[in-house]
Amino acid sequence: MNSKKKILIGVLSIFLSSNVLAWTTDTSDDIWRSGWGQGVSESEVTHGSGNKIYVACHEPVSWGGSSIAISLGGKEFPNSELLIRFDNEKLESFHTDKRGYIESDSRVGAAQFTYLIDKFKKHKRVYIRAHNGYESTFTLKGSSKALGNDCKAGFYY
Repeated sequence: MNSKKKILIGVLSIFLSSNVLAWTTDTSDDIWRSGWGQGVSESEVTHGSGNKIYVACHEPVSWGGSSIAISLGGKEFPNSELLIRFDNEKLESFHTDKRGYIESDSRVGAAQFTYLIDKFKKHKRVYIRAHNGYESTFTLKGSSKALGNDCKAGFYY
């Protein structure tokens, strides 16, 4: 076997093994899952096709700090307002950055991020609506375990 084939096989095996090991459970609309890959603790939940809450916890600050990405209908919402309601509480407004993330490396972003992480852990479901009318309700079952206690806003590092 020539050296190019050996290198290709080595790179592919590393890539495939890192993807297999990152998530400890299958994707599910019924419970949050978590995993670890390339220095990032990841947690997510889905609800139907294209709807997802994804939380990335970076320690120490890297790639802009910890963040929350929300996809509705397969779309993310850069520089937008998202309306979020936990259980039967009132709708609250949260803002995304230019990448479409609820970031954590500024004072305001860290406050939003920490508030949402705490709410994810304490409630049963969350309803999210974007400016274009896309909406979804996600379970929060298993979110406390998936998110753990070490997911901190980048601003506090």
